[in-house]
Amino acid sequence: MTLDHRQSILPIAVGLSLVAAWHGLSLILPPFLLAGPGAVLQAMAQHASVLATAAATTGSAALAGLALASLVGLALGGLFTASRVAERALYPYALLVQTVPVIAIAPLLVVWLDYGWWVATVSAAIVSFFPLLTGAHVGLRATDPDQLFLLRLYGASPLQQLKMLRLPAALPHILAGLRTAGGLSVIGAVVGDFVGSNGQPPSLGYIVLKAAASADVARSFAAVVVSAILALALFASTRALERYTIGAWHGDRHS
Repeated sequence: MTLDHRQSILPIAVGLSLVAAWHGLSLILPPFLLAGPGAVLQAMAQHASVLATAAATTGSAALAGLALASLVGLALGGLFTASRVAERALYPYALLVQTVPVIAIAPLLVVWLDYGWWVATVSAAIVSFFPLLTGAHVGLRATDPDQLFLLRLYGASPLQQLKMLRLPAALPHILAGLRTAGGLSVIGAVVGDFVGSNGQPPSLGYIVLKAAASADVARSFAAVVVSAILALALFASTRALERYTIGAWHGDRHS
């Protein structure tokens, strides 16, 4: 068996061990505390239509929030790279956005935006904003100064420098930030659902709360599993984008 095969089997073995431990605990604990894997799969099959609608609602909010965070994060990262004054003036407030728990400001989002999809979207954008800003900021600053000097020597404009050198050099950092932000955006959208969803249309966070309140632990776990699948799908998509755009020359041989 090759090393690659062993490395691919290892996470599967760990996952099966965790599922076995989960099943064992579900046999010990009462069902209103912990639903077993079989009960969760049954709930997923029984409520597949509602869960699919909820996944589309929460997933679209996560994607829209991620797109909004990408636009703002990349723009601020470029601004901070171009202007030290702007960086000193605005960076502490960008950090403040990261440190304030989104669950604490989600009720204010309901006041400002009313119940619905936009609360989850803005919540997802807030949570996923900082990794994108950091990736853009660090990446744009990582440009080789000698290559930058050469471009300036040939009379390249700032826009040409950005297009030809700074942005390609920053791509690994930006995509790494996007990879992290993808999973966070789902978390932010679900948190927004907790506070801002009224169930019309159903969302994953709303199902988790309603099912838990009615002691339907299996359905609550089913919504959590679907949320995790959404986050993994976003992570895999950004990883595929990373391999497609920079995999050929970035030299990531351990992924």
